[in-house]
Amino acid sequence: MTAGEQPSDERQVAEMLERVRAGVRQRQAELATLSGGEETKLRLLELETLEYVEEPLAVSPRPVVGGVLVFLKKAAFHLLFKWYARPVLQRQNRFNQAASQLLHELVGNQARLAEALASALRQLAELERERHDRERRDGAAPPPPPA
Repeated sequence: MTAGEQPSDERQVAEMLERVRAGVRQRQAELATLSGGEETKLRLLELETLEYVEEPLAVSPRPVVGGVLVFLKKAAFHLLFKWYARPVLQRQNRFNQAASQLLHELVGNQARLAEALASALRQLAELERERHDRERRDGAAPPPPPA
């Protein structure tokens, strides 16, 4: 074997490490587009405040006839629209709750994946350090750093 050739096993290890590095770089880019930290928490809190849709409140800005108008609006709503609006509002609220819960789970999963990625990166760095130290100790020239 010449000085420039690597044994087959070492070449396979180097190829595998390069594939792992490429996957890690891709995942880091994906997480960078998804992570928001505090902004995500604030948006989830906002989502929780908007989770429930309520029946419209009857109000009137007119001081003199406002009470009569409010009474008429309430009567019309209860007689004509309540039977239709309540099931729609209930269905919308169930959907909002399910969507909110799913979003909370997705944010939690994303945080766990980010932590797992950080742990994998730490392990990869440690393995590369050990490999570099072993190569230095064995007298082999280390491969060029990844681009």
